[in-house]
Amino acid sequence: MKKTNKYESLYRKNPETDRIIIDIALEDYLDFFHVWDNSALRKRDIHSELVQFLDLCSEDIPLRKKLEIVFSLHTDEISKEKEDQIRLSYNNYYYSIKRLEHRKTKRFVRNSITLLFIALILLTLYGLLNDIKQSSLLSRVFLESLLIGGWVFTWEAVHLLFIDIIEPFHRRKEIDRFLEADLNFRYL
Repeated sequence: MKKTNKYESLYRKNPETDRIIIDIALEDYLDFFHVWDNSALRKRDIHSELVQFLDLCSEDIPLRKKLEIVFSLHTDEISKEKEDQIRLSYNNYYYSIKRLEHRKTKRFVRNSITLLFIALILLTLYGLLNDIKQSSLLSRVFLESLLIGGWVFTWEAVHLLFIDIIEPFHRRKEIDRFLEADLNFRYL
């Protein structure tokens, strides 16, 4: 008996390309765009609920699977120009999200390096001042504070660099998959 995955029961598969199909029903071409965005059609944003829907679908489907997005339109008017505008807007949106995720990753690395630098300063001060014999309670508290602070900053840097950075890398893979997706139109 063949084991079926959850996503296989929810989404169709294109037998020719082996891509998982996400079906989206639109009444008109303008349903693709954000309702309150009054900018020129070429620069309009994708409808926020559509973006949420695509993200939910992407969570269901393993990252190794390629996507095909099929827009089913209930219109008599077939316009290649509007199809191209939708493709352009779609790509512009996901390229901008990819740039944001890239900036986020760079910020994590930059913050991690800063934290490591502060940790090195604190631990170096501890090492230098530890050799001086101080017997007062205040000097011992100060030295312990330098040691604890150094290790806390070190842990935070390691946490940022190796744990928190996983999420932006995963998101960038998702975005790359959206950028590689085939966009097709079907008319009803």
